[in-house]
Amino acid sequence: MSSIGLSSTGLGSTGALLEVDDLHTQFFTPLGVIRAVDGVSYHLKPGETLGVVGESGCGKSVTALSILRLVASPPGRITGGAIRFEGRDLLDLSEHEMEAIRGNDISMIFQEPMTSLNPLYTAGHQIAEAIALHQGLSRKDAMDGAIEMLRRVSIPEPERRAQSYPHQLSGGMRQRVMIAMALSCNPKVLIADEPTTALDVTIQAQILELMRELRERLGTAMILITHDLGVVAENADRVVVMYAGRKVEEAAVDELFDHPGHPYTIGLLGSIPRLDAAALAKGKRPRLTEIKGMVPSLANLPPGCTFAARCAFATEQCRDAYPPLKTHRPEHLIACWHADAMLGANA
Repeated sequence: MSSIGLSSTGLGSTGALLEVDDLHTQFFTPLGVIRAVDGVSYHLKPGETLGVVGESGCGKSVTALSILRLVASPPGRITGGAIRFEGRDLLDLSEHEMEAIRGNDISMIFQEPMTSLNPLYTAGHQIAEAIALHQGLSRKDAMDGAIEMLRRVSIPEPERRAQSYPHQLSGGMRQRVMIAMALSCNPKVLIADEPTTALDVTIQAQILELMRELRERLGTAMILITHDLGVVAENADRVVVMYAGRKVEEAAVDELFDHPGHPYTIGLLGSIPRLDAAALAKGKRPRLTEIKGMVPSLANLPPGCTFAARCAFATEQCRDAYPPLKTHRPEHLIACWHADAMLGANA
């Protein structure tokens, strides 16, 4: 078992609980090699919430699955980098050692609870199974723990709902069951992959409020994966912006919203409806910014900046070479040849 970088506090050498370092995850398909995650690095500190944003297909979920080593193989494979949890590289661990970490130290809420929950078992059984596996409790004690978790996530009549099958629960309740399962062993890291997708606005607000309360109560660090920058603004401490399998910007949440430095980030922020813009429009409907074009094929990426074909500021330099990820303001990293000009324009 690797212990590189392990400190006396159980954290990595940077003080981070989790470190993703130059991660490469590829899918080998008949169409070619899909570079789904192409050199991504980020870290998560204890008790922190890191937002990971970007369009569908940018590599957010594959990065999360790579952390838990759940990428389907074949066709997928982690081909490079390191994933350090409390100083240990998870890529060096055996499958048996990983099983002790999944659902116990690191848990994940998946995008669609209806396909993530087993339709053949009750909600209580599925939560109790995780508790029994990782905490070694008896079947009865594990079920008592499952009922208590359902009560914690504000499911009414938890004793009765524990006997319900997934199809007997509403979408909001299924998502609460997923959260209860993910938090049943008090994990140190919770990965929430689009936790409010397909839920109505009222239920979304309830789920997000629940996750905030549980984070404050349990001290769990969280990776919040979403395409909704409004959710990030309300819940994250720092933000990583991904595009075409790479990290293009990273900053504290207030810094990113106040001083976006990558044209892609600026486009994402421009696509959010804003009350102040509506007020200035004097009764007219303000037009949202459109990011024209499509994300390039990850099997055939262009030689330069992968966003150049969609960027109004692109030059020949952008089309010829990919820009390095550099620090342009304190703890604000941007991969753009024109980052300083973008920051100046948005100051």
